[in-house]
Amino acid sequence: MLATAATISLLAAIPAPGAAQTGSPCDSETVVPVDQDALRADCEALWDFYTHLDDPGRLDDNRPGQWNSNTPLSSWLGVAVSSASGRVVDLNLYNMGVAGTISPKLGQLTGLTILHLIGNKLTGPVPPQLGQLTNLTRLYASHNQLAGPIPPQLGQLTNLTELDLSENLLTGMIPPQLGQLTNLTSLYLSGNQLTGTIPSQLERLTGLTRLYLSRNNLTGPIPSQLDQLTDLDILNLSDNQLIGKIPSQLGQLTNLTSLYLYRNQLSGKIPSQLGQLTGLTELDLSENSLTGPIPPQLRQLTNLTRLDLSNNFLTGPIPPQLEQLTNLTYLGLIGNKVTGEFPPRLSRFDTFRTDPLRLISLINKYQEFSLGTVIWDVWLCETSDFTSDLDLDATIESLVQRSSPYFRWLSNGRYQPKFRYVGRVKGTYPQGCYEAVEAKRTTTPSANQTAIIADADRGLAYGSPSSGVALLEQYLRGDGWSYVLPHEMGHALGFPHSYGGLTYFLDEPDEVYEYDNPMDIMSSGGLIGTVAVNRYAAGWMDPANVAIHPKGKTRTYELRAPGAGGTQMLVLQDPRLGAMITLGARVSESFDSSIPKEGVEVYRVDHNNCAATDMSECWGLRLRIQPFPPAKPDADGVLRGDQAQHVHSVGDEFEAGTATVEIVERVGRNFTVRVTDAAEPDFAGRFSDDDDSVHQANIEIIADRGITVGCDPARLDRFCPGRTVTRAQMMAFLARALGEEGSDQATSRFTDVPADAWYLPHLQRLADLGVVQTSPGGAFRPSDPLTRAEMAVLLTRAFDHITAIAQPTGVFDDVPANAAAAGEIEATHAAGVTRGCSTQPLLYCPNDTVTRAQMASFLARTLQNTP
Repeated sequence: MLATAATISLLAAIPAPGAAQTGSPCDSETVVPVDQDALRADCEALWDFYTHLDDPGRLDDNRPGQWNSNTPLSSWLGVAVSSASGRVVDLNLYNMGVAGTISPKLGQLTGLTILHLIGNKLTGPVPPQLGQLTNLTRLYASHNQLAGPIPPQLGQLTNLTELDLSENLLTGMIPPQLGQLTNLTSLYLSGNQLTGTIPSQLERLTGLTRLYLSRNNLTGPIPSQLDQLTDLDILNLSDNQLIGKIPSQLGQLTNLTSLYLYRNQLSGKIPSQLGQLTGLTELDLSENSLTGPIPPQLRQLTNLTRLDLSNNFLTGPIPPQLEQLTNLTYLGLIGNKVTGEFPPRLSRFDTFRTDPLRLISLINKYQEFSLGTVIWDVWLCETSDFTSDLDLDATIESLVQRSSPYFRWLSNGRYQPKFRYVGRVKGTYPQGCYEAVEAKRTTTPSANQTAIIADADRGLAYGSPSSGVALLEQYLRGDGWSYVLPHEMGHALGFPHSYGGLTYFLDEPDEVYEYDNPMDIMSSGGLIGTVAVNRYAAGWMDPANVAIHPKGKTRTYELRAPGAGGTQMLVLQDPRLGAMITLGARVSESFDSSIPKEGVEVYRVDHNNCAATDMSECWGLRLRIQPFPPAKPDADGVLRGDQAQHVHSVGDEFEAGTATVEIVERVGRNFTVRVTDAAEPDFAGRFSDDDDSVHQANIEIIADRGITVGCDPARLDRFCPGRTVTRAQMMAFLARALGEEGSDQATSRFTDVPADAWYLPHLQRLADLGVVQTSPGGAFRPSDPLTRAEMAVLLTRAFDHITAIAQPTGVFDDVPANAAAAGEIEATHAAGVTRGCSTQPLLYCPNDTVTRAQMASFLARTLQNTP
């Protein structure tokens, strides 16, 4: 049916959905009834707001409530009109997609009590005219793109209870006039670009329960006056540039449940007064410059579920009192200088506890699949319209012939991957392949690893440590796959890329290139080895193959290329837990024959830059391993393998933190490295654990003579003075004290000492000298602890100037003249070797076991009195 002219005219008066509307609808009696002038004025203010918008969003989408001349103002979307006052009292445009600026005429809605503009695309300034809305109780304008300063006129809104301008682009200072809003309970200004200091006038907001000023550029100290805000439930000042100490007065905010001060520049000690905040459930002081010990008063925060003190400069032990925090689900201490062990009830938060050297977080996760014989299930993934003609038998044979020998070499025989073909699946690559395989798997990921091969043409590869999966595509038809599969298998074991952070060779200038290390199969296009820290994390290198250099000391080390025995990784520890520089030797041999440079490679390993915020997830691909110094391209933007700056040759000398490292010489596969650390020593003398021992001077004497290098081959600063000496260990100590080389007799003359026992050469040499005599049956009892009586016997037999007294007199009250070894015991006393175990009365304690510290004194005094 054709429309008449009148019908056409009527339709033209109604705007089409989404069309821009012109002219004010406020004169329409449909919108505003006659004689309601105040409401009409409100309508004009709203309409001015509408006309300033670039996009009205849902206000103009032809649904009920559309803003136009055919809808009563009280029914406009988001508008509420009071029947009592006849005024607009609520404007709620939450998440309606409106874009444009805020009209200053909104300030004419003087009856407004709620203004809700959250989650739109509003730009431009916050109009100062909003300060005229003196009846306003809630003003919400967060998650927009508002810019410019916060108008000080907002301080006139004395009826406000909530003000939310967060997540915008606001600049300038926080107006001190906001301190006039004494009815405020919530102030949200986070996620802007605010500068200047936190105004002390906020102390007047005594009814405030929530104060969010995080993620700005605020400077200066935290005002101590904030202690007046005693109703505060949440205080969030994080991610600014605040300086100075944490005010102890914050301890008066006893209603706090959450205190966030992380990622600032706060210094000084953690105030013990924070222990008064017994209602706290979350306390985050991480990423500051806080110093001193962790206050034991924090034990009072028994409601805490999360305590994060990470990435500061805190020192000293972890207070055992923190064990009282039984509700904790997260404890962050990484990146500090804390010492000692975690208290037993907090050990679950120690992500380094499974590493005996405390170098790698969650090392147990790496080693879940990296040791022993591991079966890899091989699946072939095809697309729905493509069936592969790949020879799977030949493929499996290639996997066995190429990958298995590589990993046997790299792991020193500790990782034996085997491959078995399981079946075919169909799905898009890569996620569809993985999902299809998971749907068909009959074994759990903990039992086997999975290799998924997609015979397609995009050249994409992927490895996941969390699921133990390596996916390959296209690489099976050429030689390229021979390093791609081990690379992805490495990822499945938890190895990350080791890269310098360069962005060259990429069209995207902000994207980091992760393949610029020509010395690591995880970051290079060749079948070569991987960095030492990966091999240690995988369990392919023993803790005994690692040396950790003590701060403030000078030591010389012999670094050996990958293989069995010797020091294969040298660690220069950062004072912060989880940070270190590692050194390892590489030579051109076996699968490393194609490395571009021989020498000592250096890397920075830092858990503190982990991509995970929760340390319980900081491992594997999240860990940051960076060449030190990072590799650089040449003038043409090309990275030349022989220019790997992090690989050092004999004669090179470089700085690494407070340490100076010199590559002294090379002998075969081994490099001699001298490290001189200029930092303040953490301890006096050679060892860190004997400072409180009366035997310290004698321990230093035997260490200087080469009789001992300590109790831990990795941490050469440990002596373990309280540990008991076994009879086997004493053979090594005594032979070195005598300057005797070990016997080369291959056959053990003792029934309980195997021919490959490490101490046998020393034992048999001492037996040749008559120092050791076999016990009945030809046994030596090597694991038995050495007694003080046995020590006296050994010393009198070994040293000519100590001769057993033929007729002892009973010098010691507990060693009668007719006692076994009485002559030897009294001889050591006469020679000044022992003073006994007690002076009043004079006792020797002949049956007590000898500690390492006591052994040091026995030997040192003996040697000092040697003619």
